[in-house]
Amino acid sequence: MSIQCQKNAGSPAATGDATPCQDSCLKSVLLCNKEQEVQHHFHWDLLEGATIVGSHHHAKLKRIAEVPNVKRMVTLNNAPYEKHPEECALCFYTRDTIIERIWNNRQRYISVLKRFPVIIGLDFSILCNMYFPQQAYNCWRNYAMTYWLQENFSVVVPNVGYGDSDTFPWVLEGLPENSWLAITTQGCLDSYVLKRMLLNGLHEIVRRKHPIGLIVYGKFPDLWRKRFSMPIIVFPSYREMKWGDKNNGKR
Repeated sequence: MSIQCQKNAGSPAATGDATPCQDSCLKSVLLCNKEQEVQHHFHWDLLEGATIVGSHHHAKLKRIAEVPNVKRMVTLNNAPYEKHPEECALCFYTRDTIIERIWNNRQRYISVLKRFPVIIGLDFSILCNMYFPQQAYNCWRNYAMTYWLQENFSVVVPNVGYGDSDTFPWVLEGLPENSWLAITTQGCLDSYVLKRMLLNGLHEIVRRKHPIGLIVYGKFPDLWRKRFSMPIIVFPSYREMKWGDKNNGKR
């Protein structure tokens, strides 16, 4: 993927006495540097070594067979201030404007990410009222960054984001089978229609990916638990912990 090229400062090309062959090598170096800039700009470097699958070119994510025990989930914006990160999982169930920070400058957050024993994959929004290209791009970004996280940190559980049933044929491409997966119910319990779409999506996930366990951020109705045989671990959202039932379902 990324081509490593080095320029020898003491070569004739550097001193202005380049031969035709050396001049050609210098052009290759410049092309390599330009290619690296392009890869970084479009975030292609996230996918170095990845297996690309499906019609939307998602990165194939790794299966997570076990998840360490944690007491709480902490969102990215609160992660730098968490006093007991060893007890928590870090997640991206927050506003897209905050997730953009790590998307645009992931190196800045490495020291923060290392503090947590569990990380949940990215959750750029895939809303039902978004235009299709926006849904597809956000889904691609979620998989690309989650792949990079899995390559650099020990336990990164894939997050599953989806919209209405029109997104089901492609949104699950790249997810591992027989793995722990994660979802959020924020914003999905405010109406009957949204609840049905969330539940229909869960049934589709189970049918196609056969998860061995599910991590949920936000409320999860007890009645729904009875519909699934897999273990389901539910963590209250930040708003639930701070304000109880008020503002439930909102990010």
